Amino acid sequence: METKHKKYFPHLFSGSVVSPFFSANDLRVRIGWYIKLRWLAIIGVLAAVPLSYSVLHFRIAFNQLLLIVSAMIILNLVNYFLWRHLPLKDDFRELAFAEIQIIIDLVIISWLLYYSGGIQNPFFFLFLVQVILSGILFPGAILPYINAGIAALLLTLLALFDFFGIIPHYSLEGEIISLSYLLTVLSSFYVITFSGIYIINNFMMSYQSLKKVIDEKSRQLEYVIEERNKAFRFAAHELKSPMVAIKSTLDVVLSLYSNDMKPEIKTMVQRAERRSDQILNMVKEMISISQYNLGTEGREFATVEFDEWVTQLTLTYVDHAMQKNISLSVIHVNDDFLVDIDKSGMESALSNLISNAIRYTPNEGKVFVISFRRKNCFGFGVKDTGIGISEEEKANIFSEFYRSKKAKEMEQLGTGLGLNLVSEIVKRNNGTIRVESEVGKGSTFTVEFPLTNTEPPEFEYHLNTKPYIFE
Repeated sequence: METKHKKYFPHLFSGSVVSPFFSANDLRVRIGWYIKLRWLAIIGVLAAVPLSYSVLHFRIAFNQLLLIVSAMIILNLVNYFLWRHLPLKDDFRELAFAEIQIIIDLVIISWLLYYSGGIQNPFFFLFLVQVILSGILFPGAILPYINAGIAALLLTLLALFDFFGIIPHYSLEGEIISLSYLLTVLSSFYVITFSGIYIINNFMMSYQSLKKVIDEKSRQLEYVIEERNKAFRFAAHELKSPMVAIKSTLDVVLSLYSNDMKPEIKTMVQRAERRSDQILNMVKEMISISQYNLGTEGREFATVEFDEWVTQLTLTYVDHAMQKNISLSVIHVNDDFLVDIDKSGMESALSNLISNAIRYTPNEGKVFVISFRRKNCFGFGVKDTGIGISEEEKANIFSEFYRSKKAKEMEQLGTGLGLNLVSEIVKRNNGTIRVESEVGKGSTFTVEFPLTNTEPPEFEYHLNTKPYIFE
């Protein structure tokens, strides 16, 4: 079908033509916008005609104008029906649909002007509206200039036929215009129309060229990000197997030969075991965040007793906390309640927050975990008495690979992906995350999710809002 159209309308399919919106679907959206604008025009004419006739007492053809408005309503209903129900096939059909509407509108404007004073009516500039829309819809093509020519021809014929008495005369005030006035108005209209379409057409062509460059760069960036994530995930998977093997070997060595080892050797093996645990956790974070970035990590919802779920997950970190003499507490605010959650995702989010709290809290510190439910939301929070985050660093803590200066000083190993993963999970579940922190005094992270997803809140970070739950 498109080949046939190219044969008969090659100018529409040359490299510098076609719509600036790049797809038939986009053009269909613009046509819908155009139809809605026409309803506003119809309402404006329906208001202006009675006002001009009854209040301002202009000498207009009242009945004929109402008949034209009725025809406009019928035509726009037909256009709306075709726009909603005509199958979307190709650019040519959409362009033809838009062009037919523009030409019909130019003819209707001519009749409206004729019955409301002709060229004496200053609203003859309505022709320019159609010409401008044509320049936007068909940049680079000959069609905008053709439409400008049609508008100029219709206005010229209307003015000349009226002036020479070929058609009955309808005047706003009953005055007869001079030939010099007629020629001045028409000349001005020609200059404004064709210079205007030239400017608009060049502007739209520049916009189209710029948009092509931006779209191409965007596609290249998406490709690079996708390839990076794939390489990232591949590297993480390749690291995981040998790290698991190393950790298993160290566990076996400690379990079988712990009593026979010299103290300094045993200490070194234990240190290697802890480091292997850290690296394995880093690899798991790398895999998780790459899966989220690639969209391969699906959400699996489950109904849980939320307070009990938070408690059981927190208990898995008791041994980790005890190794640093950290007090790990669960705070119960509400009675237990049932809720549907993205169980895997929320486990990752809460686990990362608890792990970070323990990791960056000095020995003999405190970590609190809480679950809560309010009127329209539920969630969890993690508060610690750790190293804290400075005001300058708060804005970056959810970025990929970012680690604060204090965090690097306390723990050399780390990917900077944990909080980034948390933010991705919260975002995908239409939640919000709040952070309050002070250097040397600790941090509080509060995560909230809506009880319903009918009107999800816009995802945001509240970096300076004190969480309600720990007051």
